[in-house]
Amino acid sequence: MRALLLKDILALKRTLRIYAAFLVVYCGIGIFSDNPSFFMVFITVLSIMLPINAMTIDKGCHWNAYSACLPIPRSMSVLSKYVLAGLGILAAIIPCLVFRLVDRYTSLITDTISWSEIALMTALALTILAFQMPFLFRFGPERGRFASMAALLLLCIGLPMIVMQGGMDALTQTLHSDFLLELLGWVGSRMWVLIVIALALNVLSAVISILIVNRHDVD
Repeated sequence: MRALLLKDILALKRTLRIYAAFLVVYCGIGIFSDNPSFFMVFITVLSIMLPINAMTIDKGCHWNAYSACLPIPRSMSVLSKYVLAGLGILAAIIPCLVFRLVDRYTSLITDTISWSEIALMTALALTILAFQMPFLFRFGPERGRFASMAALLLLCIGLPMIVMQGGMDALTQTLHSDFLLELLGWVGSRMWVLIVIALALNVLSAVISILIVNRHDVD
């Protein structure tokens, strides 16, 4: 696993330098503009792009054909991409921690980032990661990213259409139910639950990706 991660990091060395530069620049802009929230999504998206870039490089170098000749389980190659993306998401949290430290010891920031916002953004990044990875392994990095975006778009469009076709009353009653309100209040005070759920989704996603890779030859 460490060797595969090192291979990806070395292959992405130039890309990681660009990401690091963006990290520093946007962290500084957020501090001096007193608006820490606008760059959180941007940095998180960049971290999710890491496995896509790594898989694109692997495809250009025909790494999959070469790794088939090595004693490397396919499952290990799949898991290394998840770990790489997870490290990217952890790196995306660093500016948020910087903001909290600056807010604690200085008066430069008045609109700081709460722990709930950090947890929500982390859970969202992990959920998107879990959703897109099986598409990337099934269709490759180029077609996979568009397939995942198309599926996500259809999901976002389909749910409102279902609601508009007769489910509005049922949805309203569900949203106003005492049980759901209590559940939302409980989760709102324990945002770590969302991270645990997102991690569980990534475990399921990794299993699906391993099954896909074992049944199909990935270019």
